[in-house]
Amino acid sequence: MPARSPLQANVWKYYSFHFFLNFQLWYPIWILYLTQTRGLTLGQVTLIDVPFWASIVVLQIPAAAIADRWGRRPTLLASAAGFAVAITFFGLATNFWLILGSYLVWGIAFSLLSGTESAFIYDTLKSLDREGDYSRVYGRGWAVQTAAMVGGTLLGAPIADATSLPFPIVLSGGFAAIAVIAAFTFKEPPVVKREEGHLAYGQIIRESFAIVRERPAVRYGLMFFGLMTVGNIAPIFFFQPFLERHHIGLGEVGLWQTPARIAGIVGALAAARVMLELGERRAFYLMPAALVGSYALLALWDSTYAQVAFPVMVLTVVMSQPAITDYLNRRLPSEQRATVMSLTNLVRAAVLIPSAPLMGRLADESLGLAFGAGGLIVAVLALPLLVAWTPYLSRDGGREEPLPEPAATASGD
Repeated sequence: MPARSPLQANVWKYYSFHFFLNFQLWYPIWILYLTQTRGLTLGQVTLIDVPFWASIVVLQIPAAAIADRWGRRPTLLASAAGFAVAITFFGLATNFWLILGSYLVWGIAFSLLSGTESAFIYDTLKSLDREGDYSRVYGRGWAVQTAAMVGGTLLGAPIADATSLPFPIVLSGGFAAIAVIAAFTFKEPPVVKREEGHLAYGQIIRESFAIVRERPAVRYGLMFFGLMTVGNIAPIFFFQPFLERHHIGLGEVGLWQTPARIAGIVGALAAARVMLELGERRAFYLMPAALVGSYALLALWDSTYAQVAFPVMVLTVVMSQPAITDYLNRRLPSEQRATVMSLTNLVRAAVLIPSAPLMGRLADESLGLAFGAGGLIVAVLALPLLVAWTPYLSRDGGREEPLPEPAATASGD
């Protein structure tokens, strides 16, 4: 691939796409918006996520197969447009059913994005003979996302305090629309092994499931991805009520959430180095341990200072994203990459659909009970998963597959 290939520009465009998609002013206030302006309880806030994740369960595989069959660029373009519409509609919704409608549009957009963006940047780098840079580039992408979140978190709460809680949400829809423009400028990466021809839509889905069924390392990696998202429940749903409980004013809630966002930047940038230094086995063991410890601290210490657990949780979850997706991408053929990677959301949904409403219901009684339940969920699910996954994890920073796996039906890279 020539040094000045048009695909080179995909990298910085990928960063800009994620920046505008994640520069959202609703981050520090959306739970307060739903509880104070729209009158929902914490149990209802987490319960409304069930149809959101259920729509992803239904749409995720077809959406990712579309990306594998018809291209990453048009899929990402449609995703960004969906986000812009959903966010704007969310800020204008005046009742539960309109909010639910915005969530369903959001679910479609999320289905089109997840798996596709990872496959897009991996295939771009592979076409440039730079697939070894994936973990670093994807980590930087997460850092850009989190930097955008920091900006949105810092600005959103003061804007809401000066105007109204719905206003920064509607304004955020405009920033998401800029991501549509960024996606429009992407250069579609060539499909590896193009000479073999495109797989049919149905064949992509069948062979993707065959890969998961026949490759234990891929199967356990997907499950671990789902497990780690339990660590996101507390920072996403309960950080703002935690601050409200400890009498932090609306204009300051963004400032208090900023250290967690910065921790996410650190986690994204450090992921490749941590995996190199610790190796897969130790790194993947420590991640759920950090989540259990953080949940335990929040459950047992009812103090403003216990909020130090939230940055640890965000750092751990964000660090896991480039680490796990790199682990999976190296084991997947290009023509099924987006589809198989999208299965992370099916596993995530299978975990979140029961656990988030359960924790939300407990939070209506006591935040401490919700935090305790979160730690218990991670501990119970992590132990058997790590035992089964251990033979397929390297001890050092190497990338070898410790045990051979049976060949899947689909041809590999």
